Amino acid sequence: MVGAGERGDGPGRDRDDRGGADRPDEITSLRALIVGPEQRRLSVLQARLDDKEGRAADLAEVLPRVLLRHAQDPRFTTALTAPIQKAITTSVRRNPKPLADALFPVMGPAIRKAVAASLAGMVDSLNRTLEHSLSIKSLQWRLEGWRTGKSFAEVVLSKTLLYRVEQIFLIHRESGLLLSHAWADSVDVRDADMVSGMLTAIRDFAQDSFKVAKTESLDAFSVGDLSVWIEAGPRALVAAVIRGPAPAEFRARLQETVESIHLQFGEVLDSFSGDTAQLADARHSLEACLYTEYRSEAKRPGTRGAWIVVALGVLAMAVWGGVRWQSASRWDGYLSALRAEPGIVVLSAGRDWGQFVVSGLRDPLARDPQTLLPAAGLSPDDVRAAWTPYFALAPALVVTRATSLLRPPPGVVLTITDGVLSAAGDAPVDWVAEARRTAPFVAGVASFDAAGALSTQTRQSIAAIEGQTLLFLRGRAALLPDQEPALSALVASVRTLDRIAAASSQTFRVDIVGHTDADGADEANLPLSQARADVVRAAIDPDTAHLQIVSHGESSRRPVVVGDNELDKQRNRRVTITVTRADPRAAKR
Repeated sequence: MVGAGERGDGPGRDRDDRGGADRPDEITSLRALIVGPEQRRLSVLQARLDDKEGRAADLAEVLPRVLLRHAQDPRFTTALTAPIQKAITTSVRRNPKPLADALFPVMGPAIRKAVAASLAGMVDSLNRTLEHSLSIKSLQWRLEGWRTGKSFAEVVLSKTLLYRVEQIFLIHRESGLLLSHAWADSVDVRDADMVSGMLTAIRDFAQDSFKVAKTESLDAFSVGDLSVWIEAGPRALVAAVIRGPAPAEFRARLQETVESIHLQFGEVLDSFSGDTAQLADARHSLEACLYTEYRSEAKRPGTRGAWIVVALGVLAMAVWGGVRWQSASRWDGYLSALRAEPGIVVLSAGRDWGQFVVSGLRDPLARDPQTLLPAAGLSPDDVRAAWTPYFALAPALVVTRATSLLRPPPGVVLTITDGVLSAAGDAPVDWVAEARRTAPFVAGVASFDAAGALSTQTRQSIAAIEGQTLLFLRGRAALLPDQEPALSALVASVRTLDRIAAASSQTFRVDIVGHTDADGADEANLPLSQARADVVRAAIDPDTAHLQIVSHGESSRRPVVVGDNELDKQRNRRVTITVTRADPRAAKR
């Protein structure tokens, strides 16, 4: 082993002496000198990329500066809108409580302010109505309204209103397009775009006709009781439609509104291309300019007395209205009960000198309408009714009417579907036949189906027929002497089935099959088997008008037993019968 090992070291030393083993070490050292720094930096960079926590810390450090630097960039706003909306929507769907808690300090005061404003307006409107409802002045105003064709409310408004800002338009100054529109309650608003176009046309006409500079614009103009005040900005103008003389201070309010809109939507107005969706929030600024101010009148002596009279009148009206409402509610409940009752059709209902009046159609089997009065809180003296008899086609009433006429036996149940009266249970054939003849005379019955009432008898009759096997003499088409009772029983069963078929509108096919034993040639046995089947058919066919009777021979192809003794052969000299449901349109053979 020592020698072998020694022989193995010799060549290695020779290669080291030639420099073959040192050469890779020199290349490795050279590579480390040349690309070593880059590899170390790449390793540091790779580790940095693999460190998710470090990358998140870097992003958190840079993101606030990016948000502050690009906050005014509309592209940045557009890019953030969709994900922020989606994030808020998802958060609300999962748990709306955090967002509700955050908005609670803001929504509470806003809701209270809106409710207070609505109540104040309602109370003010009610006060003005009451003040001018029972007075000499109100009579004068009603006379004026009748003379001029105006409503009393319009006359009161014109007499008591100091001024009201009815509509506010925000119009793009360069294109004349309508950007936003707000209007006061109860104002008849026409096509806002058409009004905007009219204002733009008037402005352009004034500038062209009077050589006005582009930087100047129309400030105001009047149309009847209305005046239009216009306040222009660099990119948009606000036009207010005012009824009555507005104070000069309102001009300052319009200027503040224009400045506020330009401050809030300046970038959108600078890049406006026809899309007004981004200016939807500008309506809030316009609605803040919808002022209304009424003339103040000194209280006159006797106002307290007028208020007492008004209060008493309102109380009397409230009591009368409550009684009227309760009575109408009871009447509506009674009418609803009548309309829900099968066999009753309400044609007209109303009042006649304090009494309720109703008329319509009533089936004799329907419930008495007067029995419905106590449940509605009415008495027979409160209602005058006129009912015309008729036959209703409600299923329940049709079944009741058919039961009364047909008188089904115990255990038989009648039902109706789409005009077909069906009977289910065990019924005699004679009753079924009579019911089938009489049922079409019942109003609402188009046909009678008795298959369900004869199903048990049908099965029994078919079993009795198919259970009979008639035996014949050897080589002849004649029954054995002891087979006459079996033939009579077969004929009786077939007649019963024929009556069932006639009563239930069903059709059955009766197949009479003749057989022979295996003795003799098939050429002789086949006619013999056919002759035996014909004998049985002749015995029953004349009395069966509603069955399809078919006879044919099978020779010895279907033996009942296979054997050579005389007893087995005798059992094969037979006639068998099978019964199946047939197509009533098939021709009788």
